[in-house]
Amino acid sequence: MNSDPSIKSEDEVRKDLERFLEDIDVVIIKRFDEGDFWGYWVKYGDFPLLIENQRTKRYCVVAFQITLDEGPPITHLNQYYARGDSAFIYELTRAFTSPVTGFSRILEEGRVVGFTISRYIYPYYHDFSVKDLDRAVQAVVSQGAIGIAFLKMTLGELRVETPVDRQNSV
Repeated sequence: MNSDPSIKSEDEVRKDLERFLEDIDVVIIKRFDEGDFWGYWVKYGDFPLLIENQRTKRYCVVAFQITLDEGPPITHLNQYYARGDSAFIYELTRAFTSPVTGFSRILEEGRVVGFTISRYIYPYYHDFSVKDLDRAVQAVVSQGAIGIAFLKMTLGELRVETPVDRQNSV
């Protein structure tokens, strides 16, 4: 039970988020509630997004995640990093970032295999609205689409995957 009246309960937040997602025509693909995390995989246009809360936090992360197929694209991408190609890294960073989103690399065994574009939302606070959720969803999807286009332009034809089945990721 939440003793701070300025903070919504987890149940209130979940109900609000589900109602707001419906209001902006975003489909919930999967709900999850495991250990310290709960949230949703949703679909916005052709893109799956993760909306996740860590129970000890009073915010959620809206995340657009992409991973690249094994093979030449990952090898080529990591060669840019290994060479310290500052022009490529600058352009990649420009493609994946904006003033309202965060950006991080997904690493496996020391190699870059994908990227996450994220934005925090604050649904536990009473002034949170459907507009805040819509802005976050649109921001990460727009930036993710630009990043994918940059990767395809730079690395050639590639297959991009989104980790819908992964439950806890950010």
